[in-house]
Amino acid sequence: MKALLPLSWLYGAAVGVRNRYYDRVDAKKLPVPVVSVGNLTVGGSGKTPLVAAIARQLLAREIPVAVVSRGFGRQGEAPFVLVSDGSDVLVSAREGGDEPVELAAQVPGLVVAVGADRFRTGQTLLEKLGPHVIVLDDGFQHRRLARDVDLVCFDCSEPASSLHLLPAGRLREPLDNLERAHAVVWTRWSETCNPPDIGGVPAIRAVSRLEGYTRLDVVEQRLEADAFHGVPLGVAVGIARPERVREGLDAEIVHFEVRRDHHPWREAELREIADAAKAKGARALLTTGKDSVKMSFPASLPLPIYRIDVATEILDLETLKNLLAFPPL
Repeated sequence: MKALLPLSWLYGAAVGVRNRYYDRVDAKKLPVPVVSVGNLTVGGSGKTPLVAAIARQLLAREIPVAVVSRGFGRQGEAPFVLVSDGSDVLVSAREGGDEPVELAAQVPGLVVAVGADRFRTGQTLLEKLGPHVIVLDDGFQHRRLARDVDLVCFDCSEPASSLHLLPAGRLREPLDNLERAHAVVWTRWSETCNPPDIGGVPAIRAVSRLEGYTRLDVVEQRLEADAFHGVPLGVAVGIARPERVREGLDAEIVHFEVRRDHHPWREAELREIADAAKAKGARALLTTGKDSVKMSFPASLPLPIYRIDVATEILDLETLKNLLAFPPL
């Protein structure tokens, strides 16, 4: 890591130049409230579950909500793709990106749209579907679009050794830049967490809860969170922090297959993984929600396959509600 520190200094200088530029430039403003959910580190900070939790909070108050995302990993360069109109998921993960499609499938009533230019995407969405509170997914570094609330996710279990700028560590920006945020959301919170000092920025604690499992290769079947206690299982994931999946399961993991983030799964590949897991005694194959939207399931898969259903619980809910206290649209 020490050998990479000079590169981190150069990276930090470039980030500083960019931010000073945006400090002087007026961001483009949409005519509705915009909530940005972002992070300061690369990958795996619990951002997507937090977006879902915020959307549910607003929808419960009968406030129409639309998530706007770049749609990383999608194929094609369409400037605007409507992933969900709030009633139906309209495109595949190949067209809309895995995280946007996962959000659209998990949160009933949520509108989701993707496009490289988040301001134009938001404009087009509002023209097509009318006023919605916009939740900007992965927006902390996207400073061209003005936001009313800036939330930054930070994994509370992040080791201190990773709190260096890229490439020596996992930070996209220096910790001092959290002063731009309205609140920092400490994800994966526990009483043993020792988060870094962030000065006067409000803190919101959030925990991940394993809610259960949903079978995917047949008509959906739901199992409780303790259904696989002590059961030998296989796991197949293609996400940024795969070790988090292993840590969150109460099961005996006998086979663990990892692919790069946003991996496009193939049927033959799933069959091979299921065969290997079954040979080691596994009784089921698990995957994440993000992975499941990119999977199609071959007939007679050697093992049943289940999605791991995880939700974010906001411990400091009143703080979040106060930040989201928007007037009627």
